[in-house]
Amino acid sequence: MKEVLAACRRTWRRLDVRRTDARAMAAELEADLAAAESDGTSAGAYVGNDPHGFALEWASARGLIRTRVALVSTVLAGVLGVIPGAVCALFVAYGMSSEAFAETFGSPEQLGDTSVMTYTPPSWLLLGLYTLGAVFAYVGALAVVSAWLSWRLDQARSRTLHYLLLGMPFGTAAAIFIAIVFAWTRDFSTDISVVGADAVVATAVFVSCIAALRLAAVRRERIALVLAGGGSG
Repeated sequence: MKEVLAACRRTWRRLDVRRTDARAMAAELEADLAAAESDGTSAGAYVGNDPHGFALEWASARGLIRTRVALVSTVLAGVLGVIPGAVCALFVAYGMSSEAFAETFGSPEQLGDTSVMTYTPPSWLLLGLYTLGAVFAYVGALAVVSAWLSWRLDQARSRTLHYLLLGMPFGTAAAIFIAIVFAWTRDFSTDISVVGADAVVATAVFVSCIAALRLAAVRRERIALVLAGGGSG
């Protein structure tokens, strides 16, 4: 019985059920399980051998599941997922313009009496690599946000992913475009302060995009729940 109660409590915590409601349901469930066991029914059989599903269905039936904004955690999940794509974009913007890259892949060019190694990547290559970075950022953010909201049993998960699926390409493109423009205004300097500032600018744009889409999704989900007569804010 203790294992079943513990599993149900964990599910209610992940569902953001209010503590007072969770305690009341736990007390009621404990009494029901004790009565069932006295009649010869095990705790596992009483909840259908699925404490998680039982707790979820019970909380939903009572309208106790709250649709929380969870803005900070959702944005952090998105930023974590976008890191591979961001690293790719930063490499294209700065790494391919660095002296080290020119020394390895460039060709000698005579500047007066001095021969220097230079490398100018073709436009098609830059465009392709920036696109690849955008795809990595897009897919990575979706995957991590989906995993995080799934673990939280978030009621607005599907709607959030739908909004991100449609809106995030614009946010990702805007973040990369602004990063390129910023790098261009700094002559693609590889100075650590410039690279860091570029990353901050791109991250700020991307974070704003995810935050706006998450807020819109939660607001729409709450409206849908109110119209359906279930859940609570």
